[in-house]
Amino acid sequence: MSARDAILGRIRRSLGARKKHILLQFMAESAVLAATGGIIGVLVAYGLVNLVKATTSIPVKTSMASVILSLSVSAAVGLFFGIYPATRAAKLDPIEALRAEG
Repeated sequence: MSARDAILGRIRRSLGARKKHILLQFMAESAVLAATGGIIGVLVAYGLVNLVKATTSIPVKTSMASVILSLSVSAAVGLFFGIYPATRAAKLDPIEALRAEG
């Protein structure tokens, strides 16, 4: 868990946020970051495919199935690695959150 995540979790817990709300916030952030990374990856892949098409005689094609698969894997990885910091931030005790130094 990064220092920013820890601080954010502490602040939210000290202000009375429930564990569910903190968990949802971190999961939403993780999903958005993963989806953004996946979209950037797909755009780079399309650019490389077009570059190869323009510069060589190799027949290349990007199928919609591969795009959907790559976005799905990106979202799954982002959510998987977002669960740990989210649950850790949600478990912070409000008293300790107020007492902890940032």
